[in-house]
Amino acid sequence: MTSTTPAPKRSLLVPRIVAVAFVGSIAALGIASWDVAQGRVPDTEAPLLLDALNSPENRTCTRDLPDLAARYFPAGMTEAAMRALVAASVVKPPRPWLWTPKVSDAISPTSGTGEVGFVRTLRYTPFGNHMLTGTVTLDQGSVSAARLRVVCALG
Repeated sequence: MTSTTPAPKRSLLVPRIVAVAFVGSIAALGIASWDVAQGRVPDTEAPLLLDALNSPENRTCTRDLPDLAARYFPAGMTEAAMRALVAASVVKPPRPWLWTPKVSDAISPTSGTGEVGFVRTLRYTPFGNHMLTGTVTLDQGSVSAARLRVVCALG
């Protein structure tokens, strides 16, 4: 009679760990991609921000928008009307989940310097915001010139 020894059992621990790590990383990347995509969908009713979002160079981070500046801030517009337009131009931030959106909206206070600067967020992302910055030059309480620019701020 021959004696046979059973073959040693192979350890399945290492392949299981590799499989779990692989599936876990795929799930994490999928969730992160979905979250970034959710953050890039702006929720606004403001015509100024919608036009800036739908400009032909939508994917370009640093761009000037002279046509929008002339359309929304025409020469002769009063400072009060300009401030009301900027105050009404907001994007609703997405709900915090994996990251908390940082609101970057601001408008300079009345200072009598003849210039009003403002920042409005166009898109919230986990890596930084896409913002619309503007400088409006005032002459005796009315707009004489305006400049709009889209910038991307990381961080």
